[in-house]
Amino acid sequence: MKLYQEIIKKSKPIDDKFEKIKESQLNGIKIFFHVPKFHPRAKKISSYTFSPLDLENLTKNKTYNLTKNHIFIIDESVSKQSFVKEFIKKQNISPIILKSIEGKVKTKFFLDELIKNHNLDKKQNLTLVVIGGGLLLNVGAYLAEKLSANLILFPTTVIAMADGAGGKVRINFVSNNRAYKHFYKSFYEPNAIFIDKRFLESLPKKQISIGLVEIIKHGLFQSTKLYNYILRSGKDFFTDIKKLEKSIFWAAALKNVCIDIDVEENENGSRRILRGGHDFSDRTEEDLNLKIPHGIAVAIGIIKQLEMERENKLLNKTKKLFNLLDIPYTIEDFNK
Repeated sequence: MKLYQEIIKKSKPIDDKFEKIKESQLNGIKIFFHVPKFHPRAKKISSYTFSPLDLENLTKNKTYNLTKNHIFIIDESVSKQSFVKEFIKKQNISPIILKSIEGKVKTKFFLDELIKNHNLDKKQNLTLVVIGGGLLLNVGAYLAEKLSANLILFPTTVIAMADGAGGKVRINFVSNNRAYKHFYKSFYEPNAIFIDKRFLESLPKKQISIGLVEIIKHGLFQSTKLYNYILRSGKDFFTDIKKLEKSIFWAAALKNVCIDIDVEENENGSRRILRGGHDFSDRTEEDLNLKIPHGIAVAIGIIKQLEMERENKLLNKTKKLFNLLDIPYTIEDFNK
């Protein structure tokens, strides 16, 4: 467990920093994610930033201005938000609007057809700007990889913000009503990830609960201080955007430690943290034909993992948080 212990050790300064930081100081946070030398994008970029930025200021950002041609891919529901509509109108953008359906949009066939239908492969010197949840972040990464484009991400959900960094490209394959989750796997790091907290303000309580699971995962397997912060905050996450935002940046910084030390997710390293509950959740999502939200599937997976490992103390801690935050952790609860 040498790698795992190193991760826990390197996480302590992160915990100390975020334990002390005030919610009002979050605008100054900037996290640098390094691109592993053996990843394809290392030939062009060595790192990328994870930081706050209002959507209106995007066009003034140097990362945006690295290329002249820009394609915007925006989640359908997000595109209806007033400040997003205003940005689209002011910048005279004609975005590609996609409805986030796991079993359709996040599939190789759909995306390869999208490239052809929009002649994206004919465009040069291109930057993709993706505004949406975790599903669209994966879609954008796949498209950017195929087009050798620059990539800017604006995650719009808790789960996408907390867990969107890392450069993973994961695309599904669906055939004969059977789903194969993450059939296509690759890596394509973005040039930047920007957090506009206004996206959090419009999220319903249920979607916040779902997103918190990936944050809780770090609290369970990597950071007792983050766990305690979540426990203290409790239902405040549904009304206090600053607390929610702090937990997102905290989890992202902890994920950065995992990636820096063990990007390959070894059994004795970051796998227990980054893949906590995911071996079970992937199968659950496939069995339910991708009709269950990823966060709930992970919650179910974490419980099953801890039950299998007979980690009763950690299991009780997990259920305590899930119950506090109204997070279903059985198929039966999800179906109610």
